Amino acid sequence: MFSFFRKKDNEPEKPEAPKAGPKPAPTPAPEAKPSAGEPPAYNLQELSIEIEDIGAHLTPAEEEAVVLYANNQAEAASEALKGILPTVLGTRRHETWHLLFELYQQLGDRAAYDELALQYVVEFEVSPPVWRELPRAAVAEAAGSAYVAFPAQVKADVGDKEAAKLIKACEKGAVVRTDFARVTDIDSVGAAELLACWSRARKTQTRLQILGADSFIELLRGKIEPSRKIPAEAPFWLLLMEVMQSTGDQDAFDNLAIVYAVTFEVSPPSWDAKLAPSPEQKKAAQQPAATTPTPSRSAPDQLALSGDLVGGAAGDLAAIREFAAQHPQPVLDFKGVRRVDFETAGQLLNLCMELMQQGHALAILDPNELVSGLLHLLGISELVELRYSHQRP
Repeated sequence: MFSFFRKKDNEPEKPEAPKAGPKPAPTPAPEAKPSAGEPPAYNLQELSIEIEDIGAHLTPAEEEAVVLYANNQAEAASEALKGILPTVLGTRRHETWHLLFELYQQLGDRAAYDELALQYVVEFEVSPPVWRELPRAAVAEAAGSAYVAFPAQVKADVGDKEAAKLIKACEKGAVVRTDFARVTDIDSVGAAELLACWSRARKTQTRLQILGADSFIELLRGKIEPSRKIPAEAPFWLLLMEVMQSTGDQDAFDNLAIVYAVTFEVSPPSWDAKLAPSPEQKKAAQQPAATTPTPSRSAPDQLALSGDLVGGAAGDLAAIREFAAQHPQPVLDFKGVRRVDFETAGQLLNLCMELMQQGHALAILDPNELVSGLLHLLGISELVELRYSHQRP
């Protein structure tokens, strides 16, 4: 009886170290525990509010669309999002809508974009994103053609890896935009690997559209010499003729074929009119490629990049590293960047970690919704600040 009354008399005093209990409270409770069946009382002054960036947490369907687009499958990505759009109606979630807007934008599908805009106005009662006019080359590539960029060095240790990318792209058929603009050196083994790609392209009825052809042709010309019969140089001759065939320069092809026949005392390859590009295709290939721009400085501490950052984007990443060496807080302007693939995103992640360890505070300005989704997905957004010059929902 004594112990019973003692416990009851001291109950309001809340001993500091109770001997029993499932888990000690972090702070003394200001009030007695509520009885069973009553909702718990919270001290609002002791609660903290966590603000979460919803864009950093994509739904599985949104992640799938981001991955498909990174793999240059914009059509499949748009179909995936269209399928789940009815399930997000009424949830006030903007991400699905804006990813789909960007996909229609990149595909050049204005009709689908406008239809989605009407639904968006009804759903959110605000104006939809504004349609942007993109370069035709970028729209054409998104509609199905593949793009493969080669690094500065195409040699034995990397030639087979780069050639494998081109062969994989050729498996899809149609047109493969093959960019040699950054290539500054190539060895015999690398040239032989590329020759195998041309053979594979013929089997799959794929047309290789050469970008950066002039500089690449000059590089190959510097590797050969008339009457110098060195077997290891034969791949340079043959690759040079393939490039001339792909660019439609028949006069240069015929002249080189004659010199090759005299030098190596063998029959040269023959010109194939079926493989030559049409006048319209030649004109398109001669236009500045939207996917291979030279990074430019748009502001004292900003480096502007544009087009597709794919295949590792060695030239672009080298430009970023060089720019960061001169600027402690570099800003990468991504307004003109259309797509980033997984290989390049992985390289960018490594570069961001490297720059952070060197004390740089890196920021990325205005990535589109699909690129931003990939940056979140791979954790790059946790290392760099994503900035936007426009208000985002």
